Order: sequence, then structure tokens, then C-alpha cells
Amino acid sequence: MSEYKVNTLRKLLYESEAKHKDRNAFLLKDSGGAIYSLTYEQFKNDVEALGTALISLCRGKGKNIAVFSANSYEWCTCFMAITSGVGTAVPLDKDLNAQELCNIVDFAEIDILITDEKRSKTLLESTVKPKRKPAVILFGDSAQEGTLSYNSLIKQGRELLSQGDAGFISAKTRPEDTAAIFFTSGTTGMTKGVELTNRNLCSDFIAVSEYIKIYEGDLSMSVLPLHHTYELIAFLMVLYSGAAISFCGGIRTLKEDFSDYKPTVFVTVPLLLEKLDARILSKMEQSGKRNLARIISKMSSVIPKEGKKKVFSDIHSFFGGRLRLIICGAASLNKETALNFISYGIPVIIGYGLTECSPIVICNTDSEPTPDSVGRPLPGTEIKISSPDAEGIGEICVKGPMVMKGYYKNLSRTQEVIKDGWFHTGDSGYADRSGNYHISGRIKNIIVTRGGKNIYPEEIEYYLTKNTCICECVVYSEAQDILAAEILPDKEEIKKKTGKQELTDEEIHAAVKEAVRSVNRSQPSYKRIKKVTLRNEPFDKTSTHKIKREG
Repeated sequence: MSEYKVNTLRKLLYESEAKHKDRNAFLLKDSGGAIYSLTYEQFKNDVEALGTALISLCRGKGKNIAVFSANSYEWCTCFMAITSGVGTAVPLDKDLNAQELCNIVDFAEIDILITDEKRSKTLLESTVKPKRKPAVILFGDSAQEGTLSYNSLIKQGRELLSQGDAGFISAKTRPEDTAAIFFTSGTTGMTKGVELTNRNLCSDFIAVSEYIKIYEGDLSMSVLPLHHTYELIAFLMVLYSGAAISFCGGIRTLKEDFSDYKPTVFVTVPLLLEKLDARILSKMEQSGKRNLARIISKMSSVIPKEGKKKVFSDIHSFFGGRLRLIICGAASLNKETALNFISYGIPVIIGYGLTECSPIVICNTDSEPTPDSVGRPLPGTEIKISSPDAEGIGEICVKGPMVMKGYYKNLSRTQEVIKDGWFHTGDSGYADRSGNYHISGRIKNIIVTRGGKNIYPEEIEYYLTKNTCICECVVYSEAQDILAAEILPDKEEIKKKTGKQELTDEEIHAAVKEAVRSVNRSQPSYKRIKKVTLRNEPFDKTSTHKIKREG
């Protein structure tokens, strides 16, 4: 594990290349599906070429440049070139619609928009147009009218470098410079652009690296969007550690990509991991291994990892045969899922954070994972629980070098959440006697009964979705202390339980109501669901697969 310290992304680029020059930084697939690699030296050279061309195009530095595409090697070169001397990066959600994209282009004063051919249509072919007219760069060789191509810029940059152009090579960046502006999920770009500095991002991945060890021989497989700070920090950790990264083509190609790349580290979100575990458990039931898994789970602490790997060789084979670590965040994870993977011989590391904190502030360690908590504060991070109630639950507040510079062009909102150096997260939680932290839910989601009782809907949702008949749900309050739940049933699971090929609406309702009754029996009266509504379509979700709540 690397022990060097960096405080700018430019230093990360150059020092990682100096230490790991000939090591693979990326494993990629060509158009035919064949895997090829690119070294740290090749990556640095491409970043230098692109950075040189961009500075020439901008006629100077300090521009706001948006990257609007799916995960790719090109995305990474753009982000590192922009933040290493060209200006400020604005990573955008690849699924923005035309109106949302235009709002951000105008609000964030975007000078250049770098995108892929698929997403270029969102801006170029839409009737909705931004007031600003940024230069548009398309990945690949081809360029539409009025645009430039990424590959031609790389070529131009190399020519400028050969002619002695030192615009990028001699550029200076400072720890306190804004490296990137992140627009958080659910916003249109009008108020919540999170400004993160070089120091913010560097301090975070260095601190996380003290808890989670990434080694030079590791290969991480990226499936989450890089525009989200959670996946981005994982990428920066890879560069810091001298490891390599690959990109999953999507959920549909997940199994194929695991088999082809054979990663050792997988960064994911709870929804995806829980779905994978459900598939594993279903196959175990069919093969008769479920009881064996339960026994091994109970004896997990005394069974060596190699023994688990041998017993569950088919599971390890699905993940490519080399997976040693899963990092899971961005939402709460079902404890049983984490314990299941530990029993399979694949530890799951859980953490907690927010975009405003670069993003991770609390995390488990790979040497001592605690599946029932999000772990302990990172080195150099202070955590306090503000205004705790009788059970010790209060708002989680954070102080440390990873806390954002502020909200872009919104001083008043920044001052609302950062008070006396403490960032108020809006999340509620508590610390147990061992110093491990537990997240209760969003403060704005808390339901207060007429009797003064606090209900955390996320807690009840957790128990509801433990029942396999319930796929997704949202718990909310109606008038007169009526606790309600909107539920997406898992019809395939209900078919298995009932032994029927087709289901009537009454049978689906009956299965869901029995699941709700089971949870109600374990809850005090004020936490019991009194009204159930079924839905046929999944809830709308953020880019990290969290359900979007109204309001």
C-alpha cells in the first residue's frame, strides 16, 4: 500500500505515474470484446496531451468544463486533465434530460461540454437550448458540425507538446482550489452544486486508504457512475494505490464482465448487492446448500477464508474467482446480506458519507468489518451527535478536511449547513458503546406522532424488505397518526411461495399483507403499518439506486 501524501489531484497524477510507471492502470475492452491494458505512463501521457489541447482551446486556464457521459477511460482522462491544471470539472449525471442539462450549463457557466455521441443528442438535437453556448467535444474520432473530437484533441495536444508548449506541463494547482462541482441527485442544477477542493478529495481517499487496503495487484471493477463522488473516490484510491480499474458495461453484462476481468475489488450499492445475494440464495435452495450456508454463517469466525472459498466455489466463480473485497455504500445495507457474503468468504465493507463530505466520513475497516454498523470516523475526522434524544439519536455533524468548500453560488445555503466549522448532515444516528456509528435515517423523513414518538421510516422499510415478497417500499405518514406503506411486490417470489404459475390480485394482496402483519407483530403499536398501497412499477431512483422520495 502506498504511504505517500498528496494534496492536489495534479500531484496524484504525477506521483502515481512516477511510482507505478509500467504497471497497468486500466483494463479495457475493445469493440470486439478483447481485453487490453493501459499503463500509468500511458494514462499520464494522454492526460498531458488532452490538458495541453484544452488550455490551447480555452486560451488559458480557469474554465468550468462539464463531462457528460457513461463511465469510460476517456471520462477519467478528462477529469484528471481538467483538475490537474485546466480548470474546474463538472461531472454530470449521464441520464440528465435536456432541461436539466441546460439548467446546469447556464447555472454553472459551462465553457466546454465533453460528451459521447449518444448523449450529445440531449443537447444538440433538443428543442430546449441553454443560454450559454459551450464548445462541445465528442468522444471518439468523429465530430458533428460545430463540435470537436476527443481523439483529434489528443493528437493536437501531442503535437503542441512536441513543439514545446508548456501550458499544461507548467500549470500550478493549489490544495484550496475548487477541483470539481458536483450536482447532487434530484436537483436541476439551480441550487445544489457542491464545490469540492483538491484538499477535500485528497484527504478523503487518503483517510479511506488507512481503513481499506488496496494493493498494487488489485483490480477494481467500476459499475457505478463516476459522476457520483462515491465511485469517483474509489477510482482515485486505485490511482493512489497503484492498482488498476476496469469498467462494467452495465447490469446486463455484469456476469460476463466478472468472468472476463476477474476483479479483486468490487464497489457497489446495497440494492445491487442485495439482488445478487437473493439470486445466490435462490440457487442454494435449489441445490440444497442453504442449510450448509446457515451453519457456516454461524461458525464464520472460526472457518478460514480459503475453506469458505472452497465450499462456495460456484459463488466465487460467478465473481471471476479472485474477488477478495466488496465495498458497499450510498445507502443502508441489509445486515443479513453483509453476513451472507462474509460466510461466502467475501467480506463486505460498509461506510457512510455525503457528496458534501467528499464523500466518506465513517467507514468499517477491512480487518474488522461490523455488518450491523457503518463503522468509525475516518482518521482526521470529528463526528458529533447534535441534540440527541433519550435514545442517543440526533443529527450527525462532521468536521474535517473533507468537508466541502460550499454550495456553488449559494452562500446562504452553505451557512445553513456549516455552522462553527461543523457540517450538519441532515441524517440522524447514534454511536454505540464500542464507538461504532449507526444511521437511523434522514431527519426530514422522521415522522413525529401526536404522542411525541419519533418514527424513522427507513427502519421500518428495512424490516419490510427483508421479506422476499416485498421488492421495494416507502413508508410515510397520513393524517391522524396513520402509518402507511407503498409497496412493490415481488410477484416471482410470491409465485414460488404459493406454488402457482399465475397470481390473482387478491393473492398478491394477501401475500403482501401477511408480510406486513409479520413486521407489525415485532413493532410497538405506534410503528405498525395501518394502510398498504401496492404499485406495479419500481420507484424512481437516483444514480446510486436510492429511491427518490417526494419532497
